[in-house]
Amino acid sequence: PAAPPQHPAEDVVTVASKFKQRYECRLPPAAVRRPPDPEEEAQLYNGSGIAELLRPMGAAPCLVKTKDWWTYEFCYGKHIQQYHVEESEIKGDVLFLGHYQSAFDWDNETAKASKQHRLKRYHSQSYVNGSRCDLTGRAREAEVRFLCEEGAGDYIARVDEPQSCSYVLTVHTTRICHHPFLRPPASAAPQPILCQPALSPAQYVEYVRAQVSDTKRKVEEISEELKTLDTRLWSERDPEAPPQPP
Repeated sequence: PAAPPQHPAEDVVTVASKFKQRYECRLPPAAVRRPPDPEEEAQLYNGSGIAELLRPMGAAPCLVKTKDWWTYEFCYGKHIQQYHVEESEIKGDVLFLGHYQSAFDWDNETAKASKQHRLKRYHSQSYVNGSRCDLTGRAREAEVRFLCEEGAGDYIARVDEPQSCSYVLTVHTTRICHHPFLRPPASAAPQPILCQPALSPAQYVEYVRAQVSDTKRKVEEISEELKTLDTRLWSERDPEAPPQPP
């Protein structure tokens, strides 16, 4: 038991410190509230699908990013190129990292089973049949991942090559931020956790006795104040008026 009363909207957790003093801590309601389920939000969502939200990017200029020696050019729904630029001119060969093949199907049960896209909140496209790779002898290929970034335009945030001639382009865009599957989770403000020393049964009994004693003292003080007020009121009445019973 503990001295402070419990609130039904809060979870109470008892912890022990290294000094063997037990504490009762109340978690704020926000800490125990279940976060919204993207699946439930998606059922209520009646806006455009992810493919429709991204489709206007096909008519927009290709995205370009320079990383070290190479410049990467991503043309939505068409292809990805890699080349070297000197003095605003392309020097050497232009390599294709892939041509558009397909996009992740959010309605496909097999695709949804992996949950990777849903957990990391990104949409992806596959680009294949790129230029031949000298290291592997196979055609280059790439995956493009689209992530939401509020208030941003379309841009290539990073280019990775986890395996030889196999690339991952991460594109940030604000176009998909309205969709519940890709919307970033709401950031919660830090909430205080209130802790009070937990009382042993004997301490709790003493606490209750002290509360009762304090209540009695307050009642006696109020009673004395009422008596004093009553006496003062009677002394201030008109002396010629007949006395009234208290």
